[in-house]
Amino acid sequence: MLRRDHEFLAAVEATICRHHMLASGDTVLVGVSGGPDSVALLHCLVELRSSWSVHLVVVHLNHQLRGATADQEAAFVERLASRLEVPCEIGSRDVASYGAEHRLSIQEAARAVRYAFYDEVAARRGAGKIALGHQANDNAESVLMHVLRGTGPRGLAGIPPVRDGRIIRPLIDLGRLQILRFLEERGSEYVRDHSNLDPKYLRTRIRHELLPLLKENFNPKVVHALTRLASIVRQEEDFFNQQIRSAFQDLVLEQRTNRITLSASGLARLHPALLQRLVRQAVLSLRGNLKRLGHNHVGAVVRLVKGPLPSGRLDLPNGVWVVRDRDEVTFSVGAPESRPRFEYHVAGPGTTLIREIGTCLRLSVCDASEVVVTGKHHPTTAFLDLDAVSFPVIVRSLRRGDRFRPLGMSGSQKLKAFFINHKVPRSKRHRCPLLLSGGRIVWVGGYRIDDSAKITEKTKRVLTAELLPAS
Repeated sequence: MLRRDHEFLAAVEATICRHHMLASGDTVLVGVSGGPDSVALLHCLVELRSSWSVHLVVVHLNHQLRGATADQEAAFVERLASRLEVPCEIGSRDVASYGAEHRLSIQEAARAVRYAFYDEVAARRGAGKIALGHQANDNAESVLMHVLRGTGPRGLAGIPPVRDGRIIRPLIDLGRLQILRFLEERGSEYVRDHSNLDPKYLRTRIRHELLPLLKENFNPKVVHALTRLASIVRQEEDFFNQQIRSAFQDLVLEQRTNRITLSASGLARLHPALLQRLVRQAVLSLRGNLKRLGHNHVGAVVRLVKGPLPSGRLDLPNGVWVVRDRDEVTFSVGAPESRPRFEYHVAGPGTTLIREIGTCLRLSVCDASEVVVTGKHHPTTAFLDLDAVSFPVIVRSLRRGDRFRPLGMSGSQKLKAFFINHKVPRSKRHRCPLLLSGGRIVWVGGYRIDDSAKITEKTKRVLTAELLPAS
């Protein structure tokens, strides 16, 4: 083996070690398009597989975009894998149809379909790693492309050497010329994808026009400078992500599969940079990606959080809704939940399931001597004078014009005013069960009883009302 081969392989192995890309016994899929980068990657991993004790599988996807040329590339990859004694899986997918169906550009569709194919093969082969041929020039091009589109720090971080602990890029520290020289000295063949010369793609223009211009007129080591920038930003992004996760958990009021509710006042107190990142984190937690979420969308959420209005809603890309309701900011997938409406007639003591809000109302009767009323508010329990309540009772949702006389007050008050005074979000108002007797509200579930139903020295029997989670 030539000395330069040794140097190239040593550089690749150093990258693998630095980023902990491989472990003994790994099964690694190697994505091979047939181009120089992926062919060089395969040769390197074949040379290293014994010392690392890893198992390799070549994967190649025909995107059905270039007719006979694509078929020839698939055949080339299959022959190469056979010569190197590496198992090979060739797939074929109609990328154009997929893109049209999902309203994606050809490049977006190709990436989505390709990664889905890799995942299929990985599951079938028991592979925990997928090695791809991205290299330093690709990284520099990505940074420039994001800069031209007006990126934030995430875009400046470039292409990560390792993603999700599965996707590894052993060539990420090596440049295109080094790779071509490595292949030339080994006499290794590869195919050329002429679509990489098509100037309609921004990346192509950056590769063949902008980068050479910068290299010749501004910095001969521009690729190194850009990849170093990406590395620095990536480290700082890792730090900020740790801070975001901590702040996110501190502000979460409720989290489910399709919705996350955060504290509006807590968000508003954050530094603008951290607030913007938390908005992205909320969307990422729901959707798994930030596709089509632009700076303008994030800015709109920030204005909703910090604005003077106590309520409002936004429709973000990919079916994400954001609803501000006083101190609650809820991110949800799909349209916000409609207001639940319910009414149950309860004949006597017992437990009633209120399906619409996932809550049970349990009513029980006991002697007044068994109840100790401390005056302390119990959010989920109310003690009522049974003589002030008559069965059947009704438990229902809020209606326009509802009034009651809050405990301790001499006059009645609209429930709307009561909720506003106690800063109860609209979403919770319509999920609040109201207990009525004789058409009169005797308990605003979770908040306050009516003064007429309070326990006094004359009370003999007590009706205990409890709100319990539905099992």
